[in-house]
Amino acid sequence: MQTPTQNDINRIYAGFNQAYLSEPERYDFLSISQFCDTDNGLRLELNDDIARGYWELYRPNSEMLICLAEGFYHAEYHQTILPTQDVVTLRFVLSGKYGLAYEKAGKLDIPQASASIMYTREDHSFDLSIDKGSHLSSVTLHMRPRFLYDSFEINRKKIPSHLQDVIFGGELSKNIYNFPLSPGIMNNILDLLWMPYEGARRRIFTEAKSAELVCRLFQEIEDDFEAIPVLASPANTRKKKILEAQRILVENYKSPPTINDLARQVGLNRSSLCAEFKEILGSTIFDFCQEFRMNKARELLLDRNLQISQVSTLVGYEHATNFTAAFKKKFGFLPKAIRSH
Repeated sequence: MQTPTQNDINRIYAGFNQAYLSEPERYDFLSISQFCDTDNGLRLELNDDIARGYWELYRPNSEMLICLAEGFYHAEYHQTILPTQDVVTLRFVLSGKYGLAYEKAGKLDIPQASASIMYTREDHSFDLSIDKGSHLSSVTLHMRPRFLYDSFEINRKKIPSHLQDVIFGGELSKNIYNFPLSPGIMNNILDLLWMPYEGARRRIFTEAKSAELVCRLFQEIEDDFEAIPVLASPANTRKKKILEAQRILVENYKSPPTINDLARQVGLNRSSLCAEFKEILGSTIFDFCQEFRMNKARELLLDRNLQISQVSTLVGYEHATNFTAAFKKKFGFLPKAIRSH
């Protein structure tokens, strides 16, 4: 994998979304060869007034593009997108906040700890923004609609009606839908962002894990639809409350609410919240919070402009020694070892 000679995030972003700037210049569906002479993909290092981090792109075939993004945005980022064909985008955001603005539908937010499905029609432009101060960790998959439907056997009859327009390109006002990340999908994202491989192995691993993300997302959609055909059923209502609790914990990971406060916010008693959270998400509330904080710390440690003590504070530790001990217990090595590697 090679680094492009021009460190230009606008052009790279334009490439796989087919347009950029206020008067978009058109592109074909991105060919990696525009930027480098290998089919393994490309990596763009970001280090400018907008962001520090990287974007990594792979194109396993002419119908799909994979983008891994990790970075801290010092300033708000804006991009005008004008697709030259219909595209379905699956965006998995571990952290950071995206905004999408459509002329008719208004602005739509893609929150952190969410998976979103977005259908974008040919020649329907929109504005993408990334909030200032966002630490972005995401995996984005762009696919031609027919490739998604055929390759992953997406069956309209197995999908709730409120998602059919999104996935199969119905009304423009219904072209995006957000889901909270399940623990399985969250682990998939971390596998991709923290893979230890290089060269062909890195490409193969990326393609395999990206396919697994698509499979997991649609399997979860179909399983929920089959298990809970009536959206207002008590079981579905409880699950929505647990996913709302997950969202609150993610957005307040630095200083999460107490279990009693969290139970009041989502409308459950303490014992029901703890039991349902463990059953649905597979971990206790404490373990989930600790896991998310440690993974957030691991992301932040990539930024060499931050001291370890600063990272400790950013993830909610008053004393750096406590943070170091928790980090070593979780990962088996000290925080400084990431930077040595």
